[in-house]
Amino acid sequence: MALALNRSKMTRVALTSLNPRYIRQTMLRLSALPRPLALFSRLLGVMLLAVSLLIGAAVGQAQEKWFETTELNPGLPPAPNTLDRGTPMAAVESFMYLTSKGHYSDAAHILDLSDLPQGNQAALGAERAFQLAVLMERKVVVPWSKLADRPDGWLSGSSEDNDTGRVRRSVLIDRLELGGHDVPLRLNRVKPGKDAEPVWVFSRQSVDNIPPLHAKYGPTDIETVLPEWLRGRAFWGMYLWEVLFLPILLTGALIAGWFAFGFMRRLGEAVKPRWLRFMLRSFRWPAAIVLCAAIIGIATSRVLVVSGLIDAVLSPILLIAYVTAATLAIVFTFDEIFDRISPNNAYELADPMNAHMRSIATTIAAARKGVIVIAVLVASGVILVSINADNSLGLSILASAGALTIILGFAAREVLGNILASVQIALNRSARIGDQLIFEGHFCTVERIHFTYVQLMNWDGTRLIVPVAYFVSDAFENWSIEDHAMVRPIILTLAQTADVQALRHEFFNLLAKEDPDDVTPMSKAKVHVLEQDAFGIKVRFEVPTDNAATFWDIECRVREGLLAAAAKMEEEGKRMLPPVPADMGKPG
Repeated sequence: MALALNRSKMTRVALTSLNPRYIRQTMLRLSALPRPLALFSRLLGVMLLAVSLLIGAAVGQAQEKWFETTELNPGLPPAPNTLDRGTPMAAVESFMYLTSKGHYSDAAHILDLSDLPQGNQAALGAERAFQLAVLMERKVVVPWSKLADRPDGWLSGSSEDNDTGRVRRSVLIDRLELGGHDVPLRLNRVKPGKDAEPVWVFSRQSVDNIPPLHAKYGPTDIETVLPEWLRGRAFWGMYLWEVLFLPILLTGALIAGWFAFGFMRRLGEAVKPRWLRFMLRSFRWPAAIVLCAAIIGIATSRVLVVSGLIDAVLSPILLIAYVTAATLAIVFTFDEIFDRISPNNAYELADPMNAHMRSIATTIAAARKGVIVIAVLVASGVILVSINADNSLGLSILASAGALTIILGFAAREVLGNILASVQIALNRSARIGDQLIFEGHFCTVERIHFTYVQLMNWDGTRLIVPVAYFVSDAFENWSIEDHAMVRPIILTLAQTADVQALRHEFFNLLAKEDPDDVTPMSKAKVHVLEQDAFGIKVRFEVPTDNAATFWDIECRVREGLLAAAAKMEEEGKRMLPPVPADMGKPG
């Protein structure tokens, strides 16, 4: 204990003396001393630095490169001369070769049996070697790229990898789930005695975990009764029963998910309580995905345990399926809630009195987008964090995340731009749900603001689908922002001698017959003679309206009434309408 503390203290001293900032501060302090004393102090400082470097080197050399023990597996017979345990790669290769030939007693020498009674090491060692061979064959994915073929375990590679560029005395082979947590399977470098050479063997902790791991991942009762030809190898290290079983399993799982979706849909249509229909409608897809993933997961881990290669692919896929189901359940639940609390009738929202409701509907639409984005980001984070970083597949996903993000960002730049534009609309409220506007000559009502497009309801009942980015970049008239009142002009061409005053009186009578809530205030109703030419005079009748949803009908009715009044005045002998040219209507 005292030796360890002294080593730790010496290491701290050496590291502190090598710190450039510490050296620079020390030299500045020394330069402030008188010259003779400064020279002596600098010489002393150089000597102390040299001593620190020597101490640091000695501490580094003193660090153990192996685990020491008095003897290794004394209960086993002498190891064969051909057994190679000098490097991590050689140890794993020797173990796999010996177990493939059925030499489990020889393979037991590659296990650290220190926790087993010496008298039972021979029998239990062969049994543990057999069980580990089954695990290596069925569940473990050997990271050959991390197994150095050097006695000191030194692995060359990127300095960013913690396993490279240093002497190692323990190498992680894989992690297997046991009892709700992962247990490692490791190779340790052990030196049995002072005169013996260090060897690489599976650690005693890993050997202790072999029986429960074999009980969990070994052949099931169903597999043991399969015919021998089904338990033979097919291709890519898979068993023949896996090649036949997996397609049937996937098909059955998909059919079960389809039935679950249909059952939830029919049940949602049959039940009467509103909240129950709401829940069933929200959980149709999540239930189908969870059932499908659960069938595959249970069948490949309990009924027939698949090999490690297939499990390395299925495990992240099942994880993604469960996270996706949970994400969809959250998104659909919030979606149903938003549908319940958000007004969806575009005609009702277009009413000038419902300006506050339009703001609420737009805010809810923005909140819905926010929930979806947050749910996707959280789900992606859970998937990346949950993937075992020591697994080659997990490393590949994490390492390629940056490049994949760049590729997806470039490919989906238009989609991402539309999503950001939809968020922009929701924040600045330049167009709210229910607002009535003129977009590229179309009189429309904003019906929906989706992630990538805006759905506009045209005045004739048709729908205009506009990409959000294009909608934001183009100018449009919004008749529902701030003051809803506006003046609609009706321009008529009358005869040169038309009685404008009489028609003005008729105009005000027509406005008085309209709904006061739609035509207000009357003080803004005016009649102006705009110009005169050879055809007659142009008169502008200004119709004030406070409701953009009804102004079109009012404008048409007033125009029709004015023309009828002018025609009636014509019958009474007053010239109101311009004469029709004599050649009009003749074939040219």
